[in-house]
Amino acid sequence: MNAQLRALCLILGGVLVSCSSTAAPASAPTTPTTTTTSDFAKAAVQVIANGCSSIEVHGAGLMVGAGRIATVAHVVAGAKSVEVRGVRGTAEATVVYFDPILDLAVLKVDPALAAPVAIGSAAPGDQGGVIVYRKDAPVELPASVQRLVNIRTGDIYLQGKYIRPGYELNLDIQAGDSGAVVVIGGKAVALVWATSRQAKARAWAMQASLLTDHLTGETAVDLGECA
Repeated sequence: MNAQLRALCLILGGVLVSCSSTAAPASAPTTPTTTTTSDFAKAAVQVIANGCSSIEVHGAGLMVGAGRIATVAHVVAGAKSVEVRGVRGTAEATVVYFDPILDLAVLKVDPALAAPVAIGSAAPGDQGGVIVYRKDAPVELPASVQRLVNIRTGDIYLQGKYIRPGYELNLDIQAGDSGAVVVIGGKAVALVWATSRQAKARAWAMQASLLTDHLTGETAVDLGECA
């Protein structure tokens, strides 16, 4: 997607995928101010991808392993460089896992950036929260699981239809929230990737357990084309 067409969201299989593009800042950003008191807030980050154009692409993520951040593939697709910004500052990141079909990615960062939140699962009715970024500051939103779903949708390049195991959530998200990880009972359970076009405060998320076997990569992987 070029600079003129890099939109606030794109459509995959009838749902709105939440990503955000903003002009690159002229100077280094300041450390954001925390606006949440949850225990997992320090593990949440804003993901910034550069390289597809002169526009930054913003998403979200969460430390789910030692020096490993979970996020979504469409935020980092085609990026030449990736960094993360959290309550402890900014750090460079290397993408060590990239799946354009499931729309999942893992970033390698300095483990000292934050303590990880272990991956778990959830059931309908479970309630928790998710950290997103508003004006570069972390904000906690309430989230609850409505049901488990197998979502048939396109890959990030709209070249085929696939099934993504995940959750339907009661969660109000907006542009720039893709990759935010829902935490329930102290466990990372879901990665947000889209919002509903039919209902307010409804979002779709992949099961975080899909990343369990992909948290040990050490080397940079091919990030494909810009999404």
